[in-house]
Amino acid sequence: MKSALLALVALGLVSACSSTTGSNGGGGGMAGFGGDAATGGGGGGGITIDAGDASAPGAQVVYAHTDTTLFSLDPKATTLSLKQLGDFDCIGGTGIDTSMTDVAVDKDGNLWGISASAVMPLAVVNKSVHCGTPIVLSKSDSVRFYALTFAPVGVLDASKEVLVAGNTAGELWAIDSQGGLTLLGNFGTVPSNDGNGHTFQYPGTKWELSGDVVFLANGGNPVGFATVRDCQNPPSDQNCSDDDTLIEIDVPKLSTKIGGAVTKAVRGKIVKRAGCTDDVAGSYDNMYGIGAWGEKVYGFSRAGYLVDVDLVDGSGCLVKQYNGAKFSGAGVTTIAPIVPPPPK
Repeated sequence: MKSALLALVALGLVSACSSTTGSNGGGGGMAGFGGDAATGGGGGGGITIDAGDASAPGAQVVYAHTDTTLFSLDPKATTLSLKQLGDFDCIGGTGIDTSMTDVAVDKDGNLWGISASAVMPLAVVNKSVHCGTPIVLSKSDSVRFYALTFAPVGVLDASKEVLVAGNTAGELWAIDSQGGLTLLGNFGTVPSNDGNGHTFQYPGTKWELSGDVVFLANGGNPVGFATVRDCQNPPSDQNCSDDDTLIEIDVPKLSTKIGGAVTKAVRGKIVKRAGCTDDVAGSYDNMYGIGAWGEKVYGFSRAGYLVDVDLVDGSGCLVKQYNGAKFSGAGVTTIAPIVPPPPK
């Protein structure tokens, strides 16, 4: 590892990307989604564009995004609803990459993003999401990261939070201030079933990352979760299960930096919970973004689903469907409240 792990406060939001929305046209953005499939609402109004306090340090929100556009959700609200914050000004056009693959939020509410080639600080300003100076990742072109989170203080560094990225191969890597990468661990081996009566198609293979990773400080007892899938020939993403699975990560184990398995428990396949009345058949596929809060994980799928996922058994229930939204990732502050699930 290079000399200094990435400290968000040290780098700060000090420089905009060289390409802005005005010069490159952005990624096209979202003009507002269609009706709410879960409630049958009409599609006339779209999503309110309101940055509000979502970019303020310590903001207690869950972020979600498509390839080009950032949204926020207040998990404390009685009715869960997304607010559109703006387009990433360094994505698309002449930007560094064509999509933002995930975002992460530190304990102070500061926001970072990851694309195919770099990580960068983000700031919501005037209904646009400005990208700070990108830190190019030292990796081969064949490696692509789809998940980003912060390891809480004390896990990898005694005084700082550290950015951690996950790739399709099911590996977790620490990112330093120069873009250098250090392997921390992997998700281990697929069991025969999830302990809840659901079998896996490819037991004995290595778990692949299907969507996202989230770590939370939990008052000094850090916890983490990830969405994974079983595939026939890892790390190939061909011939994979259609179902996502929620696993619990042994976050303190990352400190060993030996590259071994760091999965603490398989919580369960993300299938429809008993009693749910939505018309989604079986499971909620392609859960590309997750943000944990309280006793729940809020999952955001490529089909535009916002899903309430139970931390205990991974079962889910559709909250809303945002027609036209292809979610790519999500993020939440590391100090978000969390009720860890019981041992399994």
